[in-house]
Order: sequence, then structure tokens, then C-alpha cells
Amino acid sequence: MNPNKEFDFFIDELLTRAVGEFKSTEQYRLLKEKLEIMDRDCETMFAKNEREFAIECFELILHVDGQEEQYVYRKGLQDCVWLLKTLGVLV
Repeated sequence: MNPNKEFDFFIDELLTRAVGEFKSTEQYRLLKEKLEIMDRDCETMFAKNEREFAIECFELILHVDGQEEQYVYRKGLQDCVWLLKTLGVLV
């Protein structure tokens, strides 16, 4: 494995761990509960084609949010390294 792939793997593992930790919080439990209520509401309030559209929209939003989460996490780590180097903490 080349250094860039090793770094990417390392970052992915850190992100996976952070997401897992978030999913064990009360905040996540409350958000998940709210999403489940919204899902049930979509089942009862929308016609089939409207429900399919809503599901497609939610899936796209979740995918985009996941991509943004990965980008921001990676950028935050890179900025942290830059800052530590600028402060002379890292050589």
C-alpha cells in the first residue's frame, strides 16, 4: 500500500470511529427517533409516487451530507497538521 492510500485508510478509520462514537450519544438517538417519525409520516401522508420521490430526496441529502462530512473531517485534520507545523510543534 502506498503512503497516500495508507493515509486515506487511516483517515477513513478515524472518521468511522468518530461516527460510531456519535451514534452512541443521546443526541444521535433523538435525531434517529425523529427520522423514524418522519419516515412513518411519509408512509401515511404521501401517495406512493410522492413517497418514492421523498425517499429519493432523503437518500440524496444523506449521501451529500456523508460526502461533506468526509471532506470536512479530512480538511480539519490537514488544517490541524498545517497549524501545528506553523506553530513549530511539528517539524
